[in-house]
Amino acid sequence: MAVHAHPDDEVFSTGGLLAKYADEGARVVVVYCTRGEAGEMHHPDLTAEEAMPRLGEIREQEAREAARILGVTDVYFLGYRDSGMKDTEPNKNPENFMNAPFEEATGRLVDIIRDTQPQVIVTYDEDGGYGHPDHIMTHKASVAAFEASKDEPWGPQKLYFSGRSREAFREYVEALRDHGIEIPWVTGDFNFDEFGMPNSEITANIDISKYAALKQQALAVHRTQIPADFFYLKLPTNELGRYAGVEFFLRVEPPPLPGEHEDDLFVGTQPRRVAA
Repeated sequence: MAVHAHPDDEVFSTGGLLAKYADEGARVVVVYCTRGEAGEMHHPDLTAEEAMPRLGEIREQEAREAARILGVTDVYFLGYRDSGMKDTEPNKNPENFMNAPFEEATGRLVDIIRDTQPQVIVTYDEDGGYGHPDHIMTHKASVAAFEASKDEPWGPQKLYFSGRSREAFREYVEALRDHGIEIPWVTGDFNFDEFGMPNSEITANIDISKYAALKQQALAVHRTQIPADFFYLKLPTNELGRYAGVEFFLRVEPPPLPGEHEDDLFVGTQPRRVAA
């Protein structure tokens, strides 16, 4: 089970993981905490004036299509509203995920865990990846739901956070530049040593090179959020597996031993109903 804040998040950090385990026969579940109502509008065939009032509906459709491409078995929405970026006017809406009663949000997620019985849960770290309030709330609710259900007969056995490898990101940026592609926020003074974490601190490196093209295809489906010239979409398909062929994760439960590394998130789990 991968728990995400908004549609399109499932692709960035877990798209290859979802496709890999789906292809290997696992039941793969994605939970979206919101429908991304406070997102952007890049869809070339839609006008913002007409589409923005129904953006959540459009993004749900994009999410379901991306999930289909990746092979996701089950898609759930917790039913909360997108809170918008940190310190913006949309944050004040009482229907936002960041403003949801915590026990209620956690309970909804526990209900889905009980229904799907995943062995492994993947979500964000404490900062939510980049500080978005919905990502942080997703982290908190996911950890609380894991703790509330892990000792049940149907409870999950392992918990992971998505990670970023400094070394891999530097190589990725260099590969993009070799193809004349720039990441807009990686400017000349960008400090690679402050981005992500060293490989030595990452506990799971998952080879998704076989599924990198599917990941690119799934991201392209999110047309409202991802413009056609987005850097990941511009990298040649035959280069994806080479430069973007690994996804990184940190195992939280059970705590890893010093120096422990995995290449499969299901290592050590007990057979039951197999769900990623």
